[in-house]
Amino acid sequence: MDARNRSGPPSSFQVCRPSSFSRQPPRVLIVDASPPWWSETGTTLCEALDNFLTLACSLDGPCRLPLLSLYTLSRQHECLLPFVQVRGNLARLRSCVEELRSIPGEGCVRAPRGELLKQAVLDSLQQFKQYTRHATTPNQTNNNGSVEVTVVTSQPGRGVVRQLEAGLKDTDLVPLRRLLVVHVSTAGRRGLTLSSGWSWGGAGVDGTGWTSGPLSVVKRY
Repeated sequence: MDARNRSGPPSSFQVCRPSSFSRQPPRVLIVDASPPWWSETGTTLCEALDNFLTLACSLDGPCRLPLLSLYTLSRQHECLLPFVQVRGNLARLRSCVEELRSIPGEGCVRAPRGELLKQAVLDSLQQFKQYTRHATTPNQTNNNGSVEVTVVTSQPGRGVVRQLEAGLKDTDLVPLRRLLVVHVSTAGRRGLTLSSGWSWGGAGVDGTGWTSGPLSVVKRY
């Protein structure tokens, strides 16, 4: 056998080790269910979320998603799901998805969107701090007490990033590890495209603290 074939995978090939799953941080998902976008994306997004959570709960081995909390933005910001352990809680997670699915897709929002988004992020961080104080074992919080927040929105992503920058610039963001904004758009009669993302807090960020660009995976559901 040629020596080049015995040398193992190329350096760019990343092996996913079980130990990396045990270090996954808790996550907060903030879903922008504002009309009129929600009437176009809500059904398919909820279906995708239900499928993802079902898969996350059924996988054997180390838990890929230890803790999850879910907020929604509509006429107000609301916590639909306080932090729960994902594994073993499929019924509760699906109940949360059904509650999300029931949010009306029509109407008007009077509250400033940036203020609702800011409050949802700050409430999620406060909730996480309270959870860590009351956790009975270190494994319930994991990853040195940090949390990742993902905002899923159909509004222009750059505008959402500017709202977050303005609302959170003078705020203590401990214990936030990363803040990710994902723009979701419709793709034909049935489907969503995760078209682009903005990430704050990761390595290689620019002077504003944000990286931007296409997501590594563009998926139609």
